[in-house]
Amino acid sequence: MDHGLDIAGLDRDRSDSQPETGLASLDALVKTAPATVARGQILTGADFARQGLPGERLDTVFEELAQTFAALPAVISDGRVWTYRELDSRANQFARLLVKRGVRPGHRVGLILDRSAETYVALLAVMKAGAAFVPLATAFPEERMTLIIEDASVSLIVTIAAYASRAGQLPVPHLLIDSAAAEISKQSDAPLKPQAKTASADDTCYILYTSGTTGKPKGVVIKHQSFVNFIRVAAASYGYRPGDRVYQGMTIAFDFSSEEIWVPFVAGATVVPAPGQMPLVGEELADFLRHHDITCMACSPTLLSSMTSDVPSLRTLLVGGEACPHNLVVRWSKPGRQILNTYGPTEATVTATMGALTPDSPVTIGAPLPTYSIVILDASLPQLAEPGELGEIGIAGIGLAVGYLNRPDLTEQKFIADFLGLPNNPSRRIYRTGDLGRINDIGEIEYAGRIDTQVKIRGYRIELGEIEAVLLDQPEIAQAAVTTWEIEPGRVELVAYYAPKAGVPAISRADLAQTMKRRLPDYMVPSYLEELPAIPMTVSNKVDLRQLPKPTSVRLSADRAMVAPGNDDERFLAEALATVLKFDEVSVEDNFFDDLGANSLLMAHFCARVRTRKEWATASMRDIYLHPTVARLALHLGGAEEMTTATNEPVLTRRASNFAYWTCGAAQLLFYGLYSYVALWAINGGLNWMYDALDDPLQLYIRCVVLSTGVFFGMTGFAVLAKWVLIGRWKAEAFPIWGLRYYRFWIVKTLIRTAPVVLFRGSPLYSFYLQLLGTRIGKNAVIESKSVPVCTDLISIGANTILRKESLILGFRAQSGYIHMGPLSIGRDAFVGVGSTLDIDTAIGNGAQLGHASALLRGQSIPDGEHWHGSPAVPTTADYCKVRNVDPSNIRRFLFEAVQLIGLFAVVIPLPLLFHSYWENVGDDYQETIGLVAIGTTVTLFGYIAVAFLAATLVPRLTNLILKPGRTYTLYGFRYWLQTAAEFTSNSRVLGLLFGDSSAIVHYISAIGWNLNKVVQTGSNFGSNQQHENPLLCEIGTETMVSDGLFMINMHKSASAFRLEPTRIGERNYLGNNIYYPPDGRTGDNVLLGTKVMIPIDGPLRENVGLLGSPAFEIPRMVNRDKELIAGVDEADRRQRIRHKNRHNLVTILLFIATQWVMLFATLAIWDRALNYYTEWAEVALFVAVLLTSAITIPFYILVERASLGFGRLKPQMTTIYDVAFWRHERHWKLADSPIVRLFSGTPFRPMILRLLGVKVGKRVYDGGSNLTERSLVEIGDDVTLNEGCVIQAHSLEEGAFKSDYIRIGNGCTLGPSAFVHYGVVMGEGSVADVDSFVMKGEELEPYSIWRGNPAKLHRFVEPITDDGSRASA
Repeated sequence: MDHGLDIAGLDRDRSDSQPETGLASLDALVKTAPATVARGQILTGADFARQGLPGERLDTVFEELAQTFAALPAVISDGRVWTYRELDSRANQFARLLVKRGVRPGHRVGLILDRSAETYVALLAVMKAGAAFVPLATAFPEERMTLIIEDASVSLIVTIAAYASRAGQLPVPHLLIDSAAAEISKQSDAPLKPQAKTASADDTCYILYTSGTTGKPKGVVIKHQSFVNFIRVAAASYGYRPGDRVYQGMTIAFDFSSEEIWVPFVAGATVVPAPGQMPLVGEELADFLRHHDITCMACSPTLLSSMTSDVPSLRTLLVGGEACPHNLVVRWSKPGRQILNTYGPTEATVTATMGALTPDSPVTIGAPLPTYSIVILDASLPQLAEPGELGEIGIAGIGLAVGYLNRPDLTEQKFIADFLGLPNNPSRRIYRTGDLGRINDIGEIEYAGRIDTQVKIRGYRIELGEIEAVLLDQPEIAQAAVTTWEIEPGRVELVAYYAPKAGVPAISRADLAQTMKRRLPDYMVPSYLEELPAIPMTVSNKVDLRQLPKPTSVRLSADRAMVAPGNDDERFLAEALATVLKFDEVSVEDNFFDDLGANSLLMAHFCARVRTRKEWATASMRDIYLHPTVARLALHLGGAEEMTTATNEPVLTRRASNFAYWTCGAAQLLFYGLYSYVALWAINGGLNWMYDALDDPLQLYIRCVVLSTGVFFGMTGFAVLAKWVLIGRWKAEAFPIWGLRYYRFWIVKTLIRTAPVVLFRGSPLYSFYLQLLGTRIGKNAVIESKSVPVCTDLISIGANTILRKESLILGFRAQSGYIHMGPLSIGRDAFVGVGSTLDIDTAIGNGAQLGHASALLRGQSIPDGEHWHGSPAVPTTADYCKVRNVDPSNIRRFLFEAVQLIGLFAVVIPLPLLFHSYWENVGDDYQETIGLVAIGTTVTLFGYIAVAFLAATLVPRLTNLILKPGRTYTLYGFRYWLQTAAEFTSNSRVLGLLFGDSSAIVHYISAIGWNLNKVVQTGSNFGSNQQHENPLLCEIGTETMVSDGLFMINMHKSASAFRLEPTRIGERNYLGNNIYYPPDGRTGDNVLLGTKVMIPIDGPLRENVGLLGSPAFEIPRMVNRDKELIAGVDEADRRQRIRHKNRHNLVTILLFIATQWVMLFATLAIWDRALNYYTEWAEVALFVAVLLTSAITIPFYILVERASLGFGRLKPQMTTIYDVAFWRHERHWKLADSPIVRLFSGTPFRPMILRLLGVKVGKRVYDGGSNLTERSLVEIGDDVTLNEGCVIQAHSLEEGAFKSDYIRIGNGCTLGPSAFVHYGVVMGEGSVADVDSFVMKGEELEPYSIWRGNPAKLHRFVEPITDDGSRASA
């Protein structure tokens, strides 16, 4: 080992040269460092030229670093690179704000922060203001935080919005970095004057709390001199240097994080913090390290062992915090990589010893770092142990802490006088660590465990007495003992034993576990709770640890029956699980997490063993979370044959040129302009003809009706004509996107979808329109699909067939730069359910059914008479069409259509035309009319809201006087018209958006007719997009919450008849996004319905479970992490927070109304001017109005959306619906829901808008109509293909727990029609999420892989084929 780097010399070099010159000096100095001095039971570290000196401060040291490494990258965080100069400047600004907020030298400031550049800025700012920082782990319960705040006399808490609600419960004021960002930026970034920081004699750098024996944590006080000394010594000893990238994954409340932050900084390296609030583990961590080219990493051995694959870029590995097993050293050693084992308690400022670990040497904790000394003491006397004997490790040196805050007795006990006169020991004290060790023959320290009740678990120091104190606080418990259990070498868990009091009702293990979770941090909650008749004792009345029994194999549920494996698959999994958990046996019905007490680290090892079986090579942690028993996992993996037979699929692949992309875009823009102008020119002619009859009201009205009729059929006829002229007949083929063929395709698609006849979707007139476009449609077919089919000649639909609402048939799909067209055939008497999707090259036979929320994928066909459901669809016996076809009357269909057209032409369209003619007579003075426009805007907006609300509440109730559930009615009759009117008026998108995501939503949907039973208000019971077919037939059970996108199906329907039925969702349910719930759904109470789940309509009633997928399968009702998130909010706290949330949501609603008012006012003002100039400029005035409206609308809504985020970006978070951070997210949702996100599909202008809205969009992206909910959390690479109806959702909301994360879509990826990508997903280059697939949270799609299904899993691999037919490299 080499120590003793002269950083003074290095600094001198740097003052005259670039950092790289200093690096050369570093290497030379390390090689010439003197060795550690050993004498008897004493090891003395080398002297150090730049040791910490009295009066030195960490913030001042960093200011020097900011000059030395000014332009070098200090931090890479959230996609931004911070230089040393930027970090220091921002800290200066923040420090000034802290001073303004009353922070003074000698104060203590608490920090509740995640890993980020802003955290490091805050640390520096506190010190620059002259205060000491007191880090508080986000995992600490409120009780523990309050105790620390009071003990340390903390005067202010600095935190972020994600923890605002927690900070608000603490007894001191708090400052939110997010909210104060603008104010911070206004401050000067010049260095603070020295006197501002040194006015107090207090030299405390930080106070860090560790576990205490009395149940009360103890604060360790560290001076600036000690800390500055440590980071300089460590940087030299570890060999960190400029250009290194150091991973930062630990909480700042754990002093080992200094190895990840300050040691790299002092060496000029770059710190790369892990994203989000949760730590990275296993392969997720390994992938992050590889992606960011991490060269140095400090971690616990347990965390290191969770990674199963290598990280080639790692040059230096620091392990510490707990004993390191030798087999881990063997696994991670490789040429060119050093593994350093570090050791040191908080009381010695992070690390005191270091040793190099190699496969051919035993594991030791090395020798002392420069300026540190190690002595081996007698366990009971202040003297050295006998030479070669085991003794207590003592530490001396500059790094020794001041002592324990407010604990002079404990300080005196642990910090004894230096009776040896050790060098570099200004405090003249030795710290007794309580650890056992000996010095071996080569002068290194062999660690031999603890001599007291303190242990280290996953790097955390835990005082077992603190846990015992919590147990003994329970009135039902007489005795308690806590110890550790090594389930495998290097992996230790806590076990708590307790004996009940006689004559007192026993406490349940579940209640005891809940109490411990409430009072202790997660890492201190025992993995096992064991009840004993009595705690075994020694003759001296101490707990006899040797007599404590081995913990049982199940936790909290020891009465579970043991179910043996029933087949080879289960046997393999059970043996693998028992090996990992170190159990003798496991039941195939035991839940990995709830019953066996497994954690993510253990499951990472289990998953690695599962993948050793060849046919399960693609198994993932996601599979384990979704199927958390041996039996269910075996069933899942055994049935996933497509995962094991993944073959290559040739796929036409093209990357268009920038020239083709923008040339096509220019032509599309020209089409928009020409079509708009020509249409306005034609309408202008009609208006002139209409104005000729201004003096004759009757004649004027007749001409209005004629003009409206002409416009309706003229635009429709033009679309039909354009299709036949530009295309002729569609044929099965593929052609490149952005070429001439695509341009013709896009024009026809745009025209046929903007024809006014599409308003009559589901009617005979709409079917006739599709027939004119070339679709072969049989008699009485009903087509209610949400999008107009494009490749109509390739689609055939038989007689008496129905395609229900929200279904999707396009006749084409986009993939890898091509448009693919193919036939789609549906036989007679067939049924396609609500929310289902049909891909090209599919067929449904006569009398066949495709269920709700299902998909028929390319190449699939349903034979005659069969029923299929799921995605991809599979056979079923469920009956989705429970109303049989009757022979309808043609006269009824004709009259129904005639009434609709008459209402449109005679009432709806003439009104604006008559208003237009009236406005011609209004004065054209701007000052005169602008007031009228403002009044008109207000009347129009609030009038619309009032009329829409009245219609939504009254019309369904009036129609239901005639409509009765359970009765079958014929389509296109009077009752069908009533049902259509009720559905149309009560599904107001504006009102849903206005009241959604707030407490008001339950009152609104109750007003329109939903039966919500007893409402338990959460402030977010429903989202903003609920739909139904009849509101009076919707019932939601008590305590049920709905995320968003729920569609209540309230009728059974065929091509000629319908029957209304009540639809009920049970109590205590939670519904994810995009769910279609049928009236015959077979779910009951206490069910979690996952996003995009297909609700079962047959089989047993599902209760007390979770359902996921299509077809649905069972998952755990709720995961522990979500339980822990929401468990911290008790009933009183919930009610208080809801009151605050209501106020916040009210402001959001007012902001939403204000934005709509401003936009409506601007639009009306523009058109007021256009109409006033209309007489002179004719259609030119109208065309200019169209251009101005677009030019104002798009930037305005972009501005509103960016302002809703404070002109910043969303960040991954995990919180609850009662946190102000979530309320702000809801505000963003509401204000970001604008019409511009639906503009310009299939053109280069849609990605441009997305980029302006915050999406990181690559080049040449094709977006045919995607839906992105959190734009600034999404990254889309070059040449990505996004199909119509695909959803990219960077969040989930489950059981009141809100989680969000980035979504990264690589170059050349494709999202199929109706595909859904959840948060945390990374799609590798060229990968494909197939039609209607659901890519679940956290999945990583391999490059050029095809994922299919709900939930999605690996199906095939892409073999790219280029234009000339050659195979491209994947």
